[in-house]
Amino acid sequence: MPSRPGQVHVDAPLTNFALQFQNRAFVAEQVFPVIPVVKESDLYYTFSREELRDVDSRRAAGAPAKEVEWVPSTASYVAEEYAFKHLLPDRIVNNADAPVRPRITTTSKLMKWLMLGQENRVQDIAQASGNVVATVAASPKWNGTSPTIELDIDSAKDSVRNNSGVEPNAILLAENVKDVVKRDSTLRDLIRYVITGGPGNRELLTNGELPPVLFNLAVIIAGATEDTSRLGASSTIAKIWLDSVPVFYREMSVSLDAVTWGYIMRVQTPIVKAWRDEGLDGEYIQTSIIEAEELVTSNAANLIVDVLA
Repeated sequence: MPSRPGQVHVDAPLTNFALQFQNRAFVAEQVFPVIPVVKESDLYYTFSREELRDVDSRRAAGAPAKEVEWVPSTASYVAEEYAFKHLLPDRIVNNADAPVRPRITTTSKLMKWLMLGQENRVQDIAQASGNVVATVAASPKWNGTSPTIELDIDSAKDSVRNNSGVEPNAILLAENVKDVVKRDSTLRDLIRYVITGGPGNRELLTNGELPPVLFNLAVIIAGATEDTSRLGASSTIAKIWLDSVPVFYREMSVSLDAVTWGYIMRVQTPIVKAWRDEGLDGEYIQTSIIEAEELVTSNAANLIVDVLA
């Protein structure tokens, strides 16, 4: 590490690149929208469903209106810092055709590692049966004979409506599940008559061959993979997202008093720091982010489990 604080600086161009970094394979922030927070640990509000209970609101002439009460509960989050660094030797930079490119490439790779961790943490929450209000069993399986995909999705939507009082607005399909859904003859017929030409067809191609909205649910296609082998061993590539399908409500106008399935509470957006290490004849590049992936209410999601045989 450098001996003086002044040797470390936040690299503004690389930080700007990190802020703009996107990888289509990662969908964690589409499932749990990012909400900026100030402190690394704090409380946020959670709400019960008092408004779903019918209360006699009749008022006699001259009488005061009936007073009702609702009191939010609180839950806490604890954010963690996630960071990686890499030494970029001078010899690599000096032999690069574009000297700035190795720094951008290094930043890109470090950001992919950070976002891979975020993807895994959100997947752990989103596809756990204990983090939804209920589960729906896909029977028959979606890749079996005469699947009832629309009925299963409707059952999941109805569960969310009944238990949260909000209309679910998103569905997540792992890449291999999407491939099964797009080949379903019933859904193909429905899509054929809704989108017959023009820009819609381009949307199908860029959004995984399904329309961007399916049964009034925004379609999120999760295609991220990871190498699960130990360092130095033969690669074992596995899908991060499994064949269980969350149907859920996400609040895109982020607010700590909103009903939503989950948020990413972000204290620090990605920043990139750089410093020289003269002993190693190179420059260290470090990326970091501080956040907590938080389940807000399980009532806002239902999980259609194990949809593939």
